[in-house]
Amino acid sequence: MFGKLSWQAIPFDQPIPLAAGAGVILIALAVVVWVVVKGYVPYLWREWITSVDHKRIGIMYCLLAVLMLLRGFVDAIMMRTQQAVAFHAGGYLPPEHYDQVFSAHGTIMIFFGAMPIVIGLMNFVVPLQLGVRDVAFPTLNSVSFWLTASGALLVNVSLVVGGVCPYWLAAIPAALRTSLLARGGC
Repeated sequence: MFGKLSWQAIPFDQPIPLAAGAGVILIALAVVVWVVVKGYVPYLWREWITSVDHKRIGIMYCLLAVLMLLRGFVDAIMMRTQQAVAFHAGGYLPPEHYDQVFSAHGTIMIFFGAMPIVIGLMNFVVPLQLGVRDVAFPTLNSVSFWLTASGALLVNVSLVVGGVCPYWLAAIPAALRTSLLARGGC
């Protein structure tokens, strides 16, 4: 079921990604427990998670974009702190982890920060400007949001488990990647 994913993929020897991953898991569990205890699950399921309303999907795109922009901002702070601390020493991040953070920062800010905010605003505003009740394919619109959210989750999980391809190798086509891989890429 998990393919080649095993316990060896979890970076027990690197404290920063391990602590970040554990912190995110604990916060996510706390939010899920809070939602269940407060009884918001039926409302969230009925009104937001399964919604095909273009305004709600636009709001969810914008919320995802804000969350990912905050995540990218944390990466930017980590990179600037690494540069400030690493005067003559190596800093607090190993070089390969710095490269992964750099690549994850760029990927998250472009694909899960800038694009979802534009798509969310278009989802919200364009049908209202045209005077139509909804978009042409509302279910496809909902599926596209949940695929975007799943992609954001997978990119964030890959930074902790397995690592992100450095130097933007994950964003270029596989045909162009072969020479870079031969030189020690991801």
